[in-house]
Amino acid sequence: MINIFVTYRCNLSCSYCFARELREEHPADIRDEAFQRLLRWMKGSTLPAAAFIGGEPTLHERLAEMIEATAGAGIAVVLFTNGLFPHDLADRLSRSVSNFVVNYNDPHTYATEHKRLLHANLSRLVELDARITFSKNFSSEHPDYDYLLDGAARYGVRSVRYDISRPSGSAANDYVSMGETRDLTSHIVTFARKCEARGIRTGLDCCLRLCDMPAEDRTYLERISMKFTGICHPSIDIHPDLSASYCLPMRDVRVPDVTRFANSERLMHHFSAAVRPERFQNVPPECHVCPDFKRFCQGGCLALKRHSHVAAFHAPRQVVSGVLHERY
Repeated sequence: MINIFVTYRCNLSCSYCFARELREEHPADIRDEAFQRLLRWMKGSTLPAAAFIGGEPTLHERLAEMIEATAGAGIAVVLFTNGLFPHDLADRLSRSVSNFVVNYNDPHTYATEHKRLLHANLSRLVELDARITFSKNFSSEHPDYDYLLDGAARYGVRSVRYDISRPSGSAANDYVSMGETRDLTSHIVTFARKCEARGIRTGLDCCLRLCDMPAEDRTYLERISMKFTGICHPSIDIHPDLSASYCLPMRDVRVPDVTRFANSERLMHHFSAAVRPERFQNVPPECHVCPDFKRFCQGGCLALKRHSHVAAFHAPRQVVSGVLHERY
């Protein structure tokens, strides 16, 4: 699955967001001509699914048409949203979206009108029998999750995608440092157990350092998770101008135009090759004697290792060029 960032505009300003600083770099939304070119490329790549994301993608005035065209091409559509969209949009989108992934924050943090709109939209999606997945970002300022369990019960949500908050390119957001991850992973395991007890499936969005949890917790997450790994793979985050990054926190590893690649598989190989020189760098000495290192674990999120290395050693960031000798 690829992620199409149709706009970086948003109607919220979450402290943990690592996408909001992209607004300056990409002030314009994706245009019709660019999307049609991207859709032709997606068809040629025989992609099984595509995610529409932002910013808040529902702020794009042509989102419904783009989603309908994608679904009509036989590509399953996943919509990442904060749920704060015009109420009448739910009916139209539900006909083409296979999964609404709703970034569900504590309702007490919303303005009154936003809280009402979120409840109205979630209630309507439930009436339409749409599939809803909640998304939870654990950060130092937002570790709580009881509200999410309450919301899942209220709206009948049976799956949650979660992650620790990753650093933005400038690391100016509320993210979890390498030194904080060990305590947080214990917290996450407790969260996953409470979800399982309620019949809610959970899945990790990126990767975790495997030594940050006891063996029994790792075994548990591997058993119950929709996705759990110690190695990250390219997200393929496509920007409104059709340039693309390995992922947003690693946005310097990029290509100028995804449609110059024959298909998404070639693009995935390109990104994997681009980060290979640094995948197993910036790790403590104990990683090199760990039997899981370079097999099941890379020693932590690539973006997080970059910033942790800078903080620990005050050394310049190592940046891998995103434009290698491209093989189309």
